[in-house]
Amino acid sequence: MFKKILTFLVVLALVFSLVACSDPKQPETSPSVSQSVNNGEKKPDKSTEPKQSEPAPEPSETQKPLTPDPEPGIPAPDGWPKDIPTPTDGEIIGGGWAPDKSFYTTDIIYKQADIDAYGERLESYGFGKQAQHKYGEDWPDATVYSNGRWDVIVAEENETFDYSYVNFYPLFDVVADGYDGQPEGWPDTGGFF
Repeated sequence: MFKKILTFLVVLALVFSLVACSDPKQPETSPSVSQSVNNGEKKPDKSTEPKQSEPAPEPSETQKPLTPDPEPGIPAPDGWPKDIPTPTDGEIIGGGWAPDKSFYTTDIIYKQADIDAYGERLESYGFGKQAQHKYGEDWPDATVYSNGRWDVIVAEENETFDYSYVNFYPLFDVVADGYDGQPEGWPDTGGFF
């Protein structure tokens, strides 16, 4: 019985030393016996996966803003944030800021191909398409693009009406920060349709 316990302790010490030597970049607190025996070989795999997946998307996102779509967009209505390009096709049916200035909304007459082209245009201006976002409950039929300063919510083609909506959410306090991308007198003169 003593030999079995001694052999078990020697094997356990060997496993601890192998785990410590195999991953010198991650200092660990002393793991329990079950962790070292069951997960000793999996820990290096977990540490290499995030390193490979994180850097890959960043270069593609930084390359897209370098070539903004040179085609001029359709004329913007009063109050349209100057930081956000307009679509190249369709007809904007007015727009306005919410009474609390928390977002700008507009309706645009265009088809799904135009909506997809507007998404590509936003991406060319540095707005990245967001797979995970907080607007899913409020706008389930929309795609979200963000540049870190604005979230742009672009709805899919509307089957009931001939127009779809686009909403712009500033990721800063437009009133407190004195947003200067608006006409003179804004926000006091900014309306909501």
